[in-house]
Amino acid sequence: MYKILKDKDNNLILVINPQNDEPDGPMLICDGGDTALLFHDWGNSLRLKELSSDASQELMNASNIEVVEMSGGDIAREYTAPVKIVRDVKSLII
Repeated sequence: MYKILKDKDNNLILVINPQNDEPDGPMLICDGGDTALLFHDWGNSLRLKELSSDASQELMNASNIEVVEMSGGDIAREYTAPVKIVRDVKSLII
């Protein structure tokens, strides 16, 4: 499960469940469609399915996104991931 929000300064925030490992070179990859990928580390990625057209457009215009891993009501981890635009996200999904 995930949520994409904006803070008071219009920065994008991705809220996800906690991951097992520390992020290592995190990156969010999108193509303007309904699916994006968050690469958390070399062995772990998270597919963001059914993005709204508004969220997809916001991602296409963003240079980075704040990622917040939430465990219950507590922040387990937070970090910034650059947003990279590719031609076809779904071709990267194995």
